[in-house]
Amino acid sequence: MTSFGVQGEQVDLPRGAFHKAPRTYVTWGGRPVLGLSQNDHRAYLFPVCTPAGVPVTSESPTDHPHHNSVWVGADHVTALLPFAEDRFEEATYSFYINQTFQGRAAGRIVAGSFEHRSLADDHLELVQSINWIGPIEWGAPDGRTIAHETRTTRIRHLAGDSDDQSAFLIDVSCELTPAEWSLRIGPTRHAWFGIRLVEPLRPSLGGQLADPSGPLNVDDIVGQPGPWVQASAEVVAGHAAGVVVVRDPETAEMPWSLHEWGTIDVNPLGTVARDLATGDTLSCRLRLVVHDGSRTPEQIDQLARLP
Repeated sequence: MTSFGVQGEQVDLPRGAFHKAPRTYVTWGGRPVLGLSQNDHRAYLFPVCTPAGVPVTSESPTDHPHHNSVWVGADHVTALLPFAEDRFEEATYSFYINQTFQGRAAGRIVAGSFEHRSLADDHLELVQSINWIGPIEWGAPDGRTIAHETRTTRIRHLAGDSDDQSAFLIDVSCELTPAEWSLRIGPTRHAWFGIRLVEPLRPSLGGQLADPSGPLNVDDIVGQPGPWVQASAEVVAGHAAGVVVVRDPETAEMPWSLHEWGTIDVNPLGTVARDLATGDTLSCRLRLVVHDGSRTPEQIDQLARLP
């Protein structure tokens, strides 16, 4: 019986070659499904593939090198640092861009340990322990650990009679808690889940977008609420594939943010800030339906509502 496998990078390269870019692969029937990846700036999912093994995301495009496939981040992250009784100074960082952005120094989102367990032959859970670490600065030679994150990724194979009728259901949830100091995050247009599509899925290169009402253009979707958005196209010669971004019901009424160059954002902090005292938790969830072939809006609605 086919089941999920989990394995580290197997490329035979000189020792240390992957020191700054470790990756753990999840496979299904020997084909890659996704990878838990880490670069100098953040933890992210790459590759993300269909049941036939076709990738649907881009790892680090030259126009936006911080768009790492499926990632989590936030700009305007402010730590309230006490310097006297009942008095605080604000330290504001960006955990979104790779460099200093509009005066905010870049932090790092660093994955540590992870565990995985089989929920069923066709259902796998991976849990990562992740630290949000501020930049090296005076008074913090290693950077301040601003927050702790638990990121849970569950992958389910939905079988069909062929690859074109199968799909992977990928559910990602993040639980972020302040480390030592209270935090304020946002408001910001750069926050939380980002998805960067592979080139053939880009709307500017012919990728087709759709929502529950049917095929639409970028301008028809941007700023509108809705439960899901699909991008599909002929990704490789003669082979159609797509990805559906499904929002948590709590954020379904928020306006969509997406761009012609191939990003889809799920950002609950676009217009409001979130204050987190020590002990508080910010929770966000995302679902991806990664499929070969085509899917009707009715079929996508059914997949989006699966528990």
